[in-house]
Amino acid sequence: MPTVILLDSSLSMSRLATPNPNPNSPIELSSTGEEMELRHLAAYGITQLLDQVESNCKLEYVALIQFSSICELIAPFSRDMDQIRSKLTVNCQDKSSLEVGLQGLLGLVQEEWGSATPITLIIVTDGGVRTCLHFHSNLNFNLYSPIKTICFSISVACIMDTGPAVDIAKTAYNALFNKLGLGSSRGSFHSVDGSLNIKSTETMFKEISALHYNQWIGTLEMGDNMSCKVQVCPPPKPYSKAEDFTVVKRELSSTLSIKGFLSQADISSPPVYSKHLILPVSGTKDNKDDKENNELKDDDTKNPNICVFLHGALKLENMCALVEVGEDWFGFIYSWSDTKKKSSLMLSILEPGNMSVPWLGSINRLGPASDLNETLSSPFPVKSDRKPSYSSCPVVWIKQSGIQSDNQKVLRHARKLPEKTQHFYKELNRLKRAAVCLGFYELLEGVAQICERECGLLPPNVSPDCAIQLTYVAQVLRSQECYSVNHSILPRVTNFNAGKI
Repeated sequence: MPTVILLDSSLSMSRLATPNPNPNSPIELSSTGEEMELRHLAAYGITQLLDQVESNCKLEYVALIQFSSICELIAPFSRDMDQIRSKLTVNCQDKSSLEVGLQGLLGLVQEEWGSATPITLIIVTDGGVRTCLHFHSNLNFNLYSPIKTICFSISVACIMDTGPAVDIAKTAYNALFNKLGLGSSRGSFHSVDGSLNIKSTETMFKEISALHYNQWIGTLEMGDNMSCKVQVCPPPKPYSKAEDFTVVKRELSSTLSIKGFLSQADISSPPVYSKHLILPVSGTKDNKDDKENNELKDDDTKNPNICVFLHGALKLENMCALVEVGEDWFGFIYSWSDTKKKSSLMLSILEPGNMSVPWLGSINRLGPASDLNETLSSPFPVKSDRKPSYSSCPVVWIKQSGIQSDNQKVLRHARKLPEKTQHFYKELNRLKRAAVCLGFYELLEGVAQICERECGLLPPNVSPDCAIQLTYVAQVLRSQECYSVNHSILPRVTNFNAGKI
């Protein structure tokens, strides 16, 4: 999951970290020998963050953007952390405008990754009070939707002395998290604990690193006797999504259990929650010396490993493995290649639930291929034993044209009376029943008025039974019994349709 660091380069970032130091205490200096300013603390904290990314998430892409009243791309997306560290000199400019920074973020991410790839956003700022209040009340509403789409999680690193100003900044950013639908699970605000110095800043950035860039190591199991330790990059996040009447939450299990195998043609390209790279974990131990560690690494290259086996088998057979990653939560393991020479073992985590791949049916109903009958038709979706009780052709009115089409169908049959008497009343009752079930009683009055209007517009060569039936239908549609769902309008018997009903 790519990471974007949005660094505040406003003039307030050039303030001294300790404006009134104790005369008897030494002044804390930056790496360049200057007195420590907020921008120096920000650069130092970002360096610590990049160290954790380089150590625990080697495949992570990171970009650096500075913002004030203008936005500037300092370092494009790269895996070379040294290149980003070399450009961490903050040149302070004028006022801070987070809206400008977010607009620059959107342009960069959409150009590099599109709108379908979620990112992790790290905002580093001094959290100016006036800026937060202005931002909270005047942020462009059009930014909410695209930011909500591309930002999987947002963390704010506030480099400011503890006090009321920090509380105001925290309130403003928490309001932003709620508007973006992130909540406390994917939106976090971090501030220094105690005095503002290198040590407290380092502690704050370690909190952010632990939240986003810790290694995720678990066990990959296949059957009862085959298992190995694996690392998943980037670390998967817990699932949390607010639905209409509840909040769905899932925690990833420490064990990835393979349940079976499917053809990639059957899986196709389902919507996924996140994608990850699976790497085998070396057998090194912390209590071994360097010589013993090297011997263990050499042994790893000689011992069989499930990851190697799955990678080769899935690639050769063009299949994927269905894996359970948590309670009622599944994913797929498959071999993926961006070039002809390099390929990787990948994990795609689906949305929680048994119906996350609709064309497969319920995942809990999948069984062994040996139970299938020999047939050329696809076994998917897996059919349920439950038979639906609703009609196979329900009335659906999504657009105005649907209602107009059903009304015209009734009138076409009316103009062919008495030959189409049965068809006329069948379509009329179908229309009436749908209107009553939906509480759309105005439609009944509208159809009655249409019937009366059609009586005066009928051509002379039409059967007199047409006008009689339309007048009769208009009267019934205005009666009280017509509001009952079980009531059906029966044809009126006349001399013209006798024996045709």
